[in-house]
Amino acid sequence: MKRILKALTSRLFLTSVSLLIQFAIIFVLIAYFNSIFVYYYAFSLVLSLILCVHAINKNTNSGYKIAWLLLILVLPIFGATVYLMLETRFLSKKKKMLEITYRIKDAFDNKSAPRVNDAHVGQQINYISEFAYTPPVKNTKSKYFSGGEVFLESLLSDLKAAEKSIYLEYFIIKRGYMWDEISRILVEKAKMGVDVRIIYDDIGSIGQIGARDFREIKEAGGRVKVFNRFKPIISSIQNNRDHRKICVIDTKIAYSGGINVGDEYINLKERFGYFKDSGIRLEGEGAYHFWVFFLTLWEFLTNERAELKKPSYEKIDEGICQPYTDSPIDREHVGENVYMNLISKAREYVYISTPYFVVDDEMLKIITNTAKRGVDVRIILPHVPDKRLVNQITKSYYLRLIDAGVKVYEYKKGFNHSKIVIADGEIATVGSVNFDYRSFYLSFECGVLLYNSSTINDILNDYNNMLSESVKITSEMASASLLTRLARAVLAAFSPLL
Repeated sequence: MKRILKALTSRLFLTSVSLLIQFAIIFVLIAYFNSIFVYYYAFSLVLSLILCVHAINKNTNSGYKIAWLLLILVLPIFGATVYLMLETRFLSKKKKMLEITYRIKDAFDNKSAPRVNDAHVGQQINYISEFAYTPPVKNTKSKYFSGGEVFLESLLSDLKAAEKSIYLEYFIIKRGYMWDEISRILVEKAKMGVDVRIIYDDIGSIGQIGARDFREIKEAGGRVKVFNRFKPIISSIQNNRDHRKICVIDTKIAYSGGINVGDEYINLKERFGYFKDSGIRLEGEGAYHFWVFFLTLWEFLTNERAELKKPSYEKIDEGICQPYTDSPIDREHVGENVYMNLISKAREYVYISTPYFVVDDEMLKIITNTAKRGVDVRIILPHVPDKRLVNQITKSYYLRLIDAGVKVYEYKKGFNHSKIVIADGEIATVGSVNFDYRSFYLSFECGVLLYNSSTINDILNDYNNMLSESVKITSEMASASLLTRLARAVLAAFSPLL
């Protein structure tokens, strides 16, 4: 009874109820005006046509436009009303966010960046340098983690050795063993004068952690900020989430990848079978990139202007490392384009791992055309999904992929949360970016591009191990009943809005 009462009085429940009430009021008002005012329907149709023109002319993804057009045309009154409320608003601090995003550019010196002889790889690196503002660097040791268990062990060791600063930024932070171990060290370090700062996304962590869980850290001198607090108001602002996973220690060491702070990520808590994930550790110059990523977002949240000055680093020849970040505020979709460039320029093979696969025709065409020209394209997806509706949309692509020659696999041990792409054994990326609309267009994301690095062999070995624990999907297995295909088609049509 106490658990039920606690759930009914939680901020997540109350906020959700508030949003449902707002949608209900919209329905009631629409029904009321439609019944008493015959011209209201005609007005709504005209408004819908105007909004359709507005949607078509927006500088955004075509799939996103089509989804809104369908909603407006199929449900003109409701669709038009919701579109007005969600898509004609502007992020309240968009201009400020853009200014801070461009501050990233000032923090780096592209002139001293290492050059690459391979034209295809050089073009990918140049793209990130030009549009994500982060140059490639050497002088960086990288280490790949094939799961949350080994990731946490390394992370705790580095946190204990911190001397000056610890910055954490996560989409999800949950109570449990993983958080208890991290927070205990953070309290100790903050008491010693180490600069401890935490950013966590409100929707990602709501109901999982609260102010009392950070009390000791704050009392010890640490600081905590919530990104984009979830408010009981219908607004498109709610869509912009901080999906990045970052830990930076003393500007010397950085961790990133797909691993959040939660016991399922280290397989102490089972939800969907074995939880497969990946992470990466950078030591050296590459860590500075993540230090900049964190501090520019911290500046946005607090108005504290940081001095973005790169320290000197030991010279290391470990290949090229290029961290990057992506923001939904500007018009450049870096995360998506990094994937597109890697896939389209692959010569022999490209291996993909992602928990979600909800893409537009452009991405789908690049993947299928790459397979059609003889490149070995493989995609590993979860066998046990965490979101059933999204999984049904993913399955709607299976036949098109398989018919084009793409090899589709499902990780049969459980849920695959790993986000990696490897091309030709010489270039790879590990990060937080999923193959879906939310990561490509709505969330703040980050990743690390590696070239000519021994770490790529570790990523490739892990991918091959995943393949051995996966089942290959055949055309027969991908087939479905007419009703299921129709349901998947409808879901796919509206997938950009989910």
